[in-house]
Amino acid sequence: MPFGPLFTPSIALSLLKPALIGRGISCRNFYFTIDYAERVGLRFYNAVVLGDPMPLWKLAGEWIFSGHVGGNTPEDIPAYLEFLKDRDHGLNRTRRISQRTIDRLLAARENAGVFLDDVLERLLRDEPRIVGFTSTFQQHVASLALARRLKAARPDTFIIMGGANCEAAMGAETVRQFPFIDATLSGEGDLVFPEVARRVLAGESIEEIPGIRTRAGVERELAAGRFDNTPPVLDLDALPDADFDDYLIRFRKSRFFRTWQPRLVFETSRGCWWGERSHCTFCGLNGATMRYRSKSPARAIAELESIVTRHPGHDLDITDNILDLRYFDTVLPELARRKPGVGLFYETKSNLRKEQVRLMREAGIGSIQPGIESLSDPVLKLMGKGVTRLQNIQLLKWCRELGLTAGWNILCGFPGEPPEEYARMAELVPLLSHLQPPGSIGRVRMDRFSPNFFDSERRGFKAVRPIEAYRHVYRAQPEEALHNLAYYFSFQYREPQDPDAYAAALNYEVYAWRERHAESALFSVDAGDHLMIWDLRAAARQFLTVLSALGRRLYLACDAIAYVSQLAVALRCSESDVDETAAMLVERGLMLRDGERLLALAIPMGEYAPGPLVVDRFHRTARAVGEASRDRILIPWNVQAPRPAEGRRKQVRRPRPLTPSRFAVESNHVVFH
Repeated sequence: MPFGPLFTPSIALSLLKPALIGRGISCRNFYFTIDYAERVGLRFYNAVVLGDPMPLWKLAGEWIFSGHVGGNTPEDIPAYLEFLKDRDHGLNRTRRISQRTIDRLLAARENAGVFLDDVLERLLRDEPRIVGFTSTFQQHVASLALARRLKAARPDTFIIMGGANCEAAMGAETVRQFPFIDATLSGEGDLVFPEVARRVLAGESIEEIPGIRTRAGVERELAAGRFDNTPPVLDLDALPDADFDDYLIRFRKSRFFRTWQPRLVFETSRGCWWGERSHCTFCGLNGATMRYRSKSPARAIAELESIVTRHPGHDLDITDNILDLRYFDTVLPELARRKPGVGLFYETKSNLRKEQVRLMREAGIGSIQPGIESLSDPVLKLMGKGVTRLQNIQLLKWCRELGLTAGWNILCGFPGEPPEEYARMAELVPLLSHLQPPGSIGRVRMDRFSPNFFDSERRGFKAVRPIEAYRHVYRAQPEEALHNLAYYFSFQYREPQDPDAYAAALNYEVYAWRERHAESALFSVDAGDHLMIWDLRAAARQFLTVLSALGRRLYLACDAIAYVSQLAVALRCSESDVDETAAMLVERGLMLRDGERLLALAIPMGEYAPGPLVVDRFHRTARAVGEASRDRILIPWNVQAPRPAEGRRKQVRRPRPLTPSRFAVESNHVVFH
C-alpha cells in the first residue's frame, strides 16, 4: 500500500509467497503503490516518500488516508495544514511548501476513498480467505483504511498486518485500537506466517504462536510491557528464492514501464554484527532481531545469479544492514570473476581497506551506504560508531578514486556533544570539496528501538513523546495509544544545548560543498622523482605543489592513514623530519593530521580521472598561471592558486581528458601537453 517504495518490490512479500506456495497455499501479491502513484503522479508520490518538500516527520502520507480509519474529520484539516506549513527552524528547516503542493495534498486526501474503493473491488475478485499487509514507514494508515473497508465488505476474511510498524507495542496497539485487524505479526514472518495461514484456513487457534498479537492477549501484553517476537530464521540458506513476478507483471502494465527500470532486492544477511557489539545510539533498525546471520557464500552467489538470469537488466539493492566481512574472501572475489553485469548496492561500515573498496567495485558494487554520520571523533564516539573521522574521510577519498558512490549524512544534536567540534568540522569541510558531499545535515531523530529511545534519560534526553504529526493522524486515540503506535519521537535535552546555533556554520559549509563539488578537484600525478599535486578547490592555497625526495615518499605513504613513528621507520628518517614535512602539507590543506596520524587528501590519478567540468576548469586555470603555446603549457612549481572568477563559466567544448601521460617535470616547471 502507499506510501511504500515504488520502484522496488517488497523483499518480505517476495519471500513469503514461495513459502506459502511450498505449503500448498495459493498466494498473490498486490502492489497498490503503483496504482496510487499513477493516480496522484510520480512527482507528488515522491514528494511524500522522499520527504521533499513534505518532510517525514510531518507524516503527510499517513494523513492523506487518516479520514478513513475513524476519528479524523474534515474540521481537522485546517489544523494539519497549519502544522504542515510551519517550517522548522535551524538545520532541519524545510523548503516552503507551495500552494500547488497543498492543493495536490488536499486533492489526494479527498480522492483517497475512491482509490480505496477501486483497490477493494480488485482485491475482492480473488475472494481471499486471508489478507496480509506489510507496513513500514508511511504505509500504516493506508493499510488500515483498506483493511477497514475489506472487513466491512467481507467479514469472514482474516486480516493480519506485519512489518516494522507492527513490531512489539506498535502491533499490539494496532490490534487494540482497530477492531478490523484480526492479528499482527511482530518479527520475521518466514517461519511463522505459513503456519498462521494453515491454521486460519483449518479453523484452528493461533493464540499461542510466538510474535502473533490478537485481541485475546494484547491487553495483558500492553499492561506488562513485554512483547515476544516470532522465532528468527537462523539458517538463511533454508529460505526460498524471492519471487518478484507479481511486482514485475504489475509494473510492466504501468505508465512508468517505458521510462523507469525497477531495482530488485536481494538479501545475504539479517541483523547487524556491529550492532551486536555496539548498538549505534540513534539506530532503530532490527528491533529484537539484531542477531547477525548470513547466507553461505555458495547460496549467496547462486541466488544472485538466479535473479540476474531470470530478470536481466535490473540492478540489485542488497537489503542487508551491514556487509558480512567474510564475503571479502568468498563472495566478492567470485562475483568479480563472474561479472554478473548488474549494479549492486550494499550497506557497510566505513573502516574498510583500499583493497576491499577496489574489490567491491570489481564485484559490481557501484554504490554503498557506509554510515559515516559525522566528521568528529568525539561525536562519533557518542554515537557508538567505532570509527574515526580520518577513517570516514579516507573512505570518501577511496570511493572517489575507485568510482563508488557513497551515500551519507551528517547528524548532530547528541546530548553532551562538544559544540566546538562543529566549528572544527566547518573549518575542515572546505578541504573536502573534491570528495562526495553528504546528502544532508540535520538533527538526530529519535526512533523506537534505538538506545536513545529505550535509554533516553541516562543518555541525556527528557520529555520524550510521539512527534506532533501523530496527533493529526490519529485524532481519536489517547496519548497512551499514540505512544505505542509511534515510531518517531520528539524530545528535549536534560542539559540545555542548541544544535541549530552551534552547527549553523557547518550547515552553511555543507551547502557550499554540495554547490562546489562538481568543479572541485585535488589530485596527484606521480612522475617518478616528483609528485605533482593539483588543487582546484575553492580553499586551495596553491594551484600546483611539486614534491620530491622525502616529501614525495611521505605523501605517497599517507594514501592510507599512517602514524608518524611508523613513517619514520618506513622512510628511514627521523620523526622530526616527518613532522616538519607534514606541517608544510597540512598548512597547504593537502594533508590532515589527528595527533600522530596523517592522511593525504589528494586523489592519485590513474584509476581516477577528473570529470569534464574539472578538466575544463583545469585548462582555464593552467593557461591563466602558465605560459601557453600551441601544444603545451609551462606551469611554474608551487604556483599559487589564482583568484576564482565571479560566477560560473559555461563549458564551450569538451576538452581532452586529463591523464598522467600529459604531465612531465622539467627543471622548475611542469609541462602540460
